[in-house]
Amino acid sequence: MFNAKWKLAALAAVLLAGGGSVISVYGGGASDAPGTAVMAAGAAADAQSNGNSGADGGSDGGIALTPAKPDRQDELSFFRSNGYTKPEAAVQPPVPAAKIEAGYEPIGQNGKMALYMNKKTFAIQLQDLASGYVWSSVPSAKDFQAEELNEDWKNAMQSPFIIDFFAEDAFRTTSNYRSLQGKAASMKAIDNGMEVTYELPAIQSKLTVRVALDKDGLVVRLLNDSIQEKGPSRIASVQMYPFLGSVRGGSVPGYLFIPDGSGALIRFTDNHSQFDEPYVGQIYANDIAVTGFDGMGSTVRYPVFGIVHGVNKNALVGMVEDGKMNAEIVAYPSGVNTNFYWISTRFQIRSAYFQPTSKAMGGINMYTKNKTEGDKQVRYHLLSGSKADYVGMAQEYKGYLEQNGMLPEASGSSANAGGDIPMRLDLLGSEMAPGILKRGVVKMTSFAEAQAILEDLKKAGIRNIQAGIQGWGKSGITGAQPAAPGYEKAIGGKQGLKTLLEYTKREGIGLYLNTDYTNLISGAPRVEPRADAVRMVNNRLIEYRYVGRYVSDLYKDLKGYMLSPATAQKLAAKDFSNFRKDGLDQAALNSTGFFLYSDYNKKHKLNRTKSAELYGSIGEEAAKQSLKLNISVPNDYMLKHASAYFDMPLTSAQFMYTTDTVPFVPIVMHGVMPYYAGYGNNNPDPELDMLRAIEYGANPAFLVTHEPSWKLQNTPSGFLYTTQYQDWAPEIKKQYAKANEVLKQVQQASIAGRSVPALGIVKVSYDNGVSVWVNYTSSDYKAGGVTVKARSAAAVTGGEQP
Repeated sequence: MFNAKWKLAALAAVLLAGGGSVISVYGGGASDAPGTAVMAAGAAADAQSNGNSGADGGSDGGIALTPAKPDRQDELSFFRSNGYTKPEAAVQPPVPAAKIEAGYEPIGQNGKMALYMNKKTFAIQLQDLASGYVWSSVPSAKDFQAEELNEDWKNAMQSPFIIDFFAEDAFRTTSNYRSLQGKAASMKAIDNGMEVTYELPAIQSKLTVRVALDKDGLVVRLLNDSIQEKGPSRIASVQMYPFLGSVRGGSVPGYLFIPDGSGALIRFTDNHSQFDEPYVGQIYANDIAVTGFDGMGSTVRYPVFGIVHGVNKNALVGMVEDGKMNAEIVAYPSGVNTNFYWISTRFQIRSAYFQPTSKAMGGINMYTKNKTEGDKQVRYHLLSGSKADYVGMAQEYKGYLEQNGMLPEASGSSANAGGDIPMRLDLLGSEMAPGILKRGVVKMTSFAEAQAILEDLKKAGIRNIQAGIQGWGKSGITGAQPAAPGYEKAIGGKQGLKTLLEYTKREGIGLYLNTDYTNLISGAPRVEPRADAVRMVNNRLIEYRYVGRYVSDLYKDLKGYMLSPATAQKLAAKDFSNFRKDGLDQAALNSTGFFLYSDYNKKHKLNRTKSAELYGSIGEEAAKQSLKLNISVPNDYMLKHASAYFDMPLTSAQFMYTTDTVPFVPIVMHGVMPYYAGYGNNNPDPELDMLRAIEYGANPAFLVTHEPSWKLQNTPSGFLYTTQYQDWAPEIKKQYAKANEVLKQVQQASIAGRSVPALGIVKVSYDNGVSVWVNYTSSDYKAGGVTVKARSAAAVTGGEQP
């Protein structure tokens, strides 16, 4: 993403195969170099080769590869890295049988599953009535015997919840129901389940948890109002039934799914490294109004996770519902503290923060006094057979979003089925420039020059273009944020936009203005930091140096703040009305909602739930104005307002303990709305990255300027090194033609399946009967009647679906 989101990322750093007929092919040409997968900005990117859990790439069920090149094995090792997906074993190991243990009583049944509880330990078991498979919240006696655990871990694994609490000195301690001498204060049957009030004498606290079945799955709910704390300790977080589905080492074949980037897997194995830390994904990012930018970790935009016990055999998918505004997804790989793999939701009740007491930054550690808002709830659905893998999880999650009205009712695509795919082309209009007495503006692309660029692309046969203007406001893209009303004269002013808009409407090109309601820059005419910027829990403004350390020191005085969601909603409503008056029918949000934060300003105090509602109202305001809203990496609560999805994640952070990267988010979104890859001219290996985009079904996107990039050298956008259209025009036309030839066959279809027949070879099947094959390797690949050239992709009709 350009500019605002890039700066926020920088800020966070500071702070089986069937035959068929080939109908279209993208040929990238043979290459000996395997290329480099793009890492998520600011994320940990230590790629680890964890060995192949399936085929070795030499052959698979009679599918032959062309003779290996001398460096073939080195290349195949590259595709064993966690930046790609490994093939599944041709023969899956058996899944150990599980049964309903003695002492468990039935407490619910919904036709799909049966729920049992041990009313002495409050452990639960969940049985899939279709397959008979049993999921347990406590590891088996065999696993306990095999594992050398200290008393705390033994207690934790047998407890209905893990709990963190703050002592009087604000020191945070992790414990559990059993270690805290827990007992049931009350227990009562509810519809298809049980409600238990737990008493924790060691910290003089109580809390109530409901566990029950509804028509679709298992629901576990913590009643927020039930939390009572009579002693000096205060509850910090709760994880309910955290060991549901846990696996000891490689005793069960399968994996954990974590919602990192596009999606990632942690396969179960006995052969693994020792790891220092678990995966902790904060849903909607850290609340910077509490934590600041220090210690920013992984961000979860779609609160879903899963466990597979035998690929295409048994799976459990969890979806965080109530309380997700203040929750994390935590996954422990085997090798962190114990040899168990486990994953759960950690609901935050209170958070720690630092309270300065002097200008020299002395201070004390504290924690928020009030509990986070609302009940906390996680839902579990069971999957079996061919649906029991990450693809089935994505399809289940997509159905969940649809059922709950969280997806747009109809696709926002401007393309017809079978027509050309859309291309996103953003043009940078103007940027702030240095000056002796005051700063000026550097013109990079006028409205007239933007039209000339679009005309050139149309002549090249690119008919479906979605064009955006960055830096259209007065003083350029950085000069005034949020952008002030009006259009920069240096690029043609209001009349220039009018002329461009007339052209785009005549030619059927979509035109939008890129805007943002997250950053507030000191000196912006529409807002004032003390009134409109977010205040932290310690009453300080969230202030940071807006320009990154690698950009010119000429702007080191440029201070950035986070715009209050309340102000953001008011400004957006006004701007959207003006956009419509000016003839526009689209807009784009660059980073609004990228971080979800509270606001402790006493005049308009907001918690994260209210902030999310205000961001949602921005989408509702766009709908009132009949304005299509293109959103960059929208959080789940913004999806229903999006006409298009910008900057689709095409990789994971590749943490050392992950074994595979998978396209979970694209599987959810394909066929719902058009989505686009990040800017292609930012990629280190355009050929490889285009293949990745094709595999993930992402449309191409580019950021260009009329003027040469060197003119940005002494501006806040000095990090943009290669944008001149004249340099990029041939490559843009080439990449678009190749992507379009394949993706136009499937652009409005949904992803029905995905398989990896061999290392570096992927087959993605769509519900319209077309499959997209991608060959990342430097050797041609043959499967039945299908041949996919080295470093290329092909769309194939018919044949066996994965």
